[in-house]
This record gives sequence, structure tokens and C-alpha cells, in this order.
Amino acid sequence: MKSVGQPTDTRHKRLRETHPPTSIYDGQVTDIVPSDAVLPDTVQINRALAQRLVEQVAPSLVHNVNIMDAAGLIIGSMDASRIGTLHDGARNAAGRGETVQIAPGDEHQGTRPGVNIPLILDGRVAAVVGVTGTPAEVLPVAQVLVLTVQMLIMQERLRDNASWRESVTRDILSSLSLRKLTEGRLIAALQGIDAPLQPPWNLTGILHLGTSRSVLLLRQLRDVSGVVAADIHGAVWVLSGSSTALGLALLQQRLQQPSSKSLRFLTGRVGATMMQLTDDAERLSALLARPGLIGTAVGELRSEIPLDSLGLELAIAVLPDELLGDVAGSVLDPLGEVLRETARVFLREELSIAHTAAALGVHRNTVVQRLDRIELLTGLNIRRFSCAVSMRVALAADSAQYVHNAQV
Repeated sequence: MKSVGQPTDTRHKRLRETHPPTSIYDGQVTDIVPSDAVLPDTVQINRALAQRLVEQVAPSLVHNVNIMDAAGLIIGSMDASRIGTLHDGARNAAGRGETVQIAPGDEHQGTRPGVNIPLILDGRVAAVVGVTGTPAEVLPVAQVLVLTVQMLIMQERLRDNASWRESVTRDILSSLSLRKLTEGRLIAALQGIDAPLQPPWNLTGILHLGTSRSVLLLRQLRDVSGVVAADIHGAVWVLSGSSTALGLALLQQRLQQPSSKSLRFLTGRVGATMMQLTDDAERLSALLARPGLIGTAVGELRSEIPLDSLGLELAIAVLPDELLGDVAGSVLDPLGEVLRETARVFLREELSIAHTAAALGVHRNTVVQRLDRIELLTGLNIRRFSCAVSMRVALAADSAQYVHNAQV
């Protein structure tokens, strides 16, 4: 058994020296990433990854390929009987940080003739790649193979980093509505995912149609500086730092393409303080928990709806289910669907009989007759403001009950 090449520096790469992202569980502020955690950019090659790598490269080779961990245990091989056994050559290669060749006749227990090359990632030996065969024959193959495995691991790392960042971003944004995240910890958490956002803030919820639209939106937002985003409660939450009205308008313009008319933006305050940001997050979370209620609001065909304009919907959203049913039923139970829809459109059209008739495609006298019928059945003359408010509350409470079947 002989060594080839120079020793490699096996010092561990230090984790990034920032305060780890924070989250909140059971009302307590905790670290999203514990201080002793291994972040995704610190490679750990487990058996599943090692076996997957072997299976990716083996079909193009006539030689057997093994991947060993830094202790010399075989963790990936096309020969299943060798997995979990100790490979002395690999252990020596990992310990020295240099290539070890095993010539025919030099085999020890658990080894076969071949070449073992340490896989160096982030300045340390992450694993050892072994190719079975006559060293002179397989050394060039093993050298190319190590580069190939490094490339495959980097691809895995990129996928892991993206998933990790997405998960942490979701935790950060979800924590905002719990009112336990200080501005200092928010900034530190954002720095931990390489998003150095600063106040003032804006939080916007983007309502969309379907998972595929969410994926597309998140992909678009990755290319936008000064924001982080995550899919939460069926909407894409977008947190903007150093927010301005112009910046928010440009963001909406960028995302709202002609083919994307289904998008609706529930916008929090621009230039918000930390307290206002958490208020907006709590509002957004409460409203999204009642998608039927949000559907009523976005039915007004506006692409942007300020959270501040949804005070009635918010008040309805936080009511318990039993009370929602009572608030809606006490007014709407006597009404059939035609009268309910007439009331709904009449309120949407700002109590205009002419506009309501046009929207429903009926004669204005038909609308008058239906309004008279509504008054007879409910006691509410919704031509009057106070009665119109009562009807709107009842309709909103009715919509809020449809949590699972609503389509935004």
C-alpha cells in the first residue's frame, strides 16, 4: 500500500459568524438554526447520498466503485455485501489526506486492489472514492471520478441550500404574526439567510391560483433584491426591506404580467415600523385562515387591496365558527340564492340600482322588486346605509364559513 500526492489541509470550514435565524415555538423565541447545527453548505455525505452517487456514476464504468466515509466505512457500493465494512485503504487515505494505492498482493482484510482518493470539500476530507482494479489502470479513472462526484455533490448542495433557505424564510415570516420577534432578531435572522434587509418594512400577501403559480412566483422573487418570500397559508408572503411606495408599485408591476390577472395583492403599510409589521402579519394570517372571506374581498376586481381596507373582514375572520353561523343565519336564512346574490351585487355596486341591474343582466324594476322582497323577509332596507352594513356583515360571515372549499 502506498501513498501518492501531498497531504491536504483537513481543517473544518467555520460556520458563518452571524446570529442564527430565529423562530418561535410555543410562544418562546428560539433559534431557527441552533448554534451547533450543520448548515447546508457544510457537506455531510450519508449512506443514502453515497449510494445515490455511486448509482449515478457506476453505469459508465467497467470497474467497481465504492464511497467510504472519513472513518473508512464503505457507505456506497454496487456490491451490497461490502456496505458497512471497514476499508483500511480508505481510512488511511482520509487520515493522510492523500491518495492511497493498493497493488495486487498488498490487500488487507476488507480491501481489494485499486485506488482510493480523498474527496476534499470545504477544505476537509468529506469522503473517500475508491475504484477497484490495477492501480496503474484505474488511477486516471478514479481522478476523473472524484471530480465528477464533487460536481454531483455541489448540485446536491445547491438543492439543499435552496430547500433550507426556503424553510427558514417560511419560519421567519410565520413568526412575525406571533409578536415575539424583535426587530434586532428579525434583522439577524435575515442576515442568516444572506438577506440583509433593513427597516422600514412592508409585508404583502399575494393571492394566486394553485401550487404551480406559487412556485413560479417564488422563482421570480428570487431575482428581486431587497425582498424575501415564502408560501404560507395559500398565499405568497413577501417581506420588503427599505420599503417605499414606488418600490412596492414596481414589484407589483414586475409580477403582474398580462397573463397573470389572477394575482391579488393584500398590501400592508409601506414604510412600516416593526410594530406595524407584526400587526400587518397578524392581520394577513387571520384573513388567510378564512379564504372564503378573502374571496369576497377580491371579488371587487382590484389587483391591490390594502390590509387597512379590510377591517370588517378582519373582524369577521376572528369570530368563532359558531358565532359566524349565527351572524350569517340571522339575516340570510330567509333568503334564497337569487336574493342573496342580488344583495351581494347591490353592495358591491355602491347601492346603485342601475349598476346592479346591468351587472345582473336584469331590468332595474326587477332589482327594485328584489330589494323590496329582501326588506320584507329580513326587515333590512339595504338602500339605507345602516341596513346595508348589517347585510354586508352577514354576507361576509357567510363567506367566512367556507374555509376548505373556497377558491381564491
